[in-house]
Formats: sequence, C-alpha cells, structure tokens
Amino acid sequence: MTMFITRELNALIRLFQGCVPSQAVQEQLRVEYVNLEATLLRGKVLRDFSTQQVTYIAQAEIGEDDADLGYLFAPFIIANLNQPVIYTTPVTAAVLDILCPYYQAEKRINLKIEEVINSLRLYIDLVDSPEAEADFLFRALIKALCRTDVFQIFLVTHLQVDQEQLHRLEDYFDVNIEVIGAGRADTVLSGELINTRKLLFKNKDELHKTLCSLFSGLNARLVAQVGRFSSSQAAHLIEDMFYSEHIFEKLSVYAEYMQTRIQNGASFKILSMR
Repeated sequence: MTMFITRELNALIRLFQGCVPSQAVQEQLRVEYVNLEATLLRGKVLRDFSTQQVTYIAQAEIGEDDADLGYLFAPFIIANLNQPVIYTTPVTAAVLDILCPYYQAEKRINLKIEEVINSLRLYIDLVDSPEAEADFLFRALIKALCRTDVFQIFLVTHLQVDQEQLHRLEDYFDVNIEVIGAGRADTVLSGELINTRKLLFKNKDELHKTLCSLFSGLNARLVAQVGRFSSSQAAHLIEDMFYSEHIFEKLSVYAEYMQTRIQNGASFKILSMR
C-alpha cells in the first residue's frame, strides 16, 4: 500500500539514499494521524499565515563519547537569541548524563508543545530509540512538516540524502531543510566525563575549553542560518554564551519548568533505551 499519492509527498519516503522508512513506522503514522496527507497539506497552506517561525532540529542517536553531543546545546543557544526552537533526539545515556542533573529528562510528559514554546521559546522532545535511523528521522520530519509554524528544519544524520528529493520537499512545503553530517567531528572525550559546571561556566579546565571550542564550531552552522550571522560570528557568539553562563541559565529555567510540571502530576511514561 502506497503511503502517499503525490510525487511531492513520496519524496519523504525516498529522501534517504539506500533506505526507506519501515512499514511499521509508516503504519504507526497512519494510525496517529487520521488523514496524514491532509494534515501535511494543511501545514503547507497555513504556513503562510503563521505569526511565529519555529526552527526544528532532529538529531540521530547520540552515542557514548560522541562529539555530536554538542548539538544538544543548540536549542538553548537558539532560544537565547529569542528564536523558538524544537529539538528532538532518541534518548541515550549520553543525553541523560547532561540533562538529568537538572530535571527528570527520562520521563516523557504529556504537554502541549505550544504552551512550552510560548513560555520558554524551546522544547526538548526525547523519544524512545528506534530500530533504524531512517525511521526516527522520517517520523521527525513528518512531525515538523505537519506544524504550521516550522520554517527551518535541521537534520543531523549519518545517512546520505537524495538532494533531488530534498529540494522537492523544500519547494513544495516552503521550508528550508539543512542536512548536517553526523559523526564528522573528532571526539576529544574518550571516556572523559563532561562536567556541565565547567562547560557552562566561566572557569574551565583544558578539556572543557577544548569542548567549548568544538561545540561552538559545530553549532555555528545552525546559529548562522537562524540568526543570519556569518559562521565566524556565530561561533564567536556561541563561545561567549558558554563562558557568560547564558546557556546554563536557559537550561536551568527550562529544567525548572519541566520538573515543576512533572511534580504537579502531569501524566508521563519512562523513556526506554536499547
């Protein structure tokens, strides 16, 4: 059974070279959305009338000692520029090691994303680890395109993307989709534990100075696109945020908000890791 009728929507299925989303995830989306095509088309039509422009970042699974962990700080950086942002990635130990000291990030809370975006300008969506990267990214892309306020999408992925299908999606949905190759940055961790009290504060040892520079360089492309800076300006701005404690402050406010909602009895499920 074909998931979509039109060539433009089928570009979603054919986006990743050498792999397609599983039948299982396609069936799940059919169940979750009463009429997925209609919802996607609604997002396309109403995007012109949105008063808010949201950036959506979907990052492939972050493993142990993975330098791409630096992208986890992207939503806090972008929100500091007063730009609304949604960030999603599969839950892993590396992600929880950063977030759990601040709030119970392993708990998925039933909240309206709009409420959090309107209050804090950011939302972190941790999801159960999928069996395949293509499944996670396909689902994330569907969720982003169904929203009427998403204008900029970043996909951080190990997969190769079919540029023809990518441009077809951009033109049809009137969004900008940037693909960032995961796993290209050399790690300096090698079993070292990140201390966020050093990474996000002024006083840093040599390891955390190096991480600060690495993470600033990684995120420069995203911030340059969102804030219309040059790459060098963006990298310098981000590094300043790591030293001025602005990222820590944004993370703390977000964590306090989420933890309060958890403690006030919002229904939730525990995220599982493979």
